[in-house]
Amino acid sequence: MQLPRKAIGFKCIEIFYIDQNAIAFILRRFCQLFACRPINLIIYSTSDRILELIFCNIWPMIGKNICGMALFAGVFQHLRKLAPSILNDCPSLRFVSFNFDEFIPEFPADDSSAASDGQTVAKWLFTPRPDNVPKVLKCWLQLNDGNLASRIEAFKSAFVLASSPSNCIVSVWFPRSFVESVVPFNLTNELTREQLALKRINNSRRFLFVLFPIARDESKWTKWEEEVIDWEFIDQWNQIDIQITNERQIGDRLLKAMFSRSE
Repeated sequence: MQLPRKAIGFKCIEIFYIDQNAIAFILRRFCQLFACRPINLIIYSTSDRILELIFCNIWPMIGKNICGMALFAGVFQHLRKLAPSILNDCPSLRFVSFNFDEFIPEFPADDSSAASDGQTVAKWLFTPRPDNVPKVLKCWLQLNDGNLASRIEAFKSAFVLASSPSNCIVSVWFPRSFVESVVPFNLTNELTREQLALKRINNSRRFLFVLFPIARDESKWTKWEEEVIDWEFIDQWNQIDIQITNERQIGDRLLKAMFSRSE
């Protein structure tokens, strides 16, 4: 079966099993769409070997066009073992959604192999896109580990001390026990000609950190902020869900090759 010639996208491709035939099928049927459409990716596996298989066999087809990425606990840490700067290695990446308890950005920003996960996220977040459209980070926090206040202060300090501009929006759901201690602010960096604002959304647990030029286009930024508030991963088109979580979901030949590489 061939895709219709006029096909311009897809809703969701769910991958539960992979072998050479599956890879050939994806290449033959979808590679042209992958090459011209923004991809939204979810990976569920936290196995080093399975992630290496995905990285070697699927990532080359989609890496350049990944626009959004939803990451669960463990996945990001394992992916960084394969490529420490994996976020900045995806040139089209704009949305990253972290579904585990951590206020991710840490400073100084750094995506070397020795850096922490939080430093890697900060490096990506503070690296401007060529089109100057703001990057977006979304975090859900259920627990207050006692370090949230210091992490917010570190974020503010990194902005104040920055010497080059960058646009970004960080959407955070703070723990209920912490919400009332969060105070909205608006800081200015005269060197980069930017502002960093913290806004509470509809008196809820949700806040936006918005880093933007002082002389900004209000209509564009209003649209971008509204887009972030409304953006849900499940609603996006061109979504690829890789749900390979155990080795029974891998063909024998690929499994043997995977074991031989790890020996």
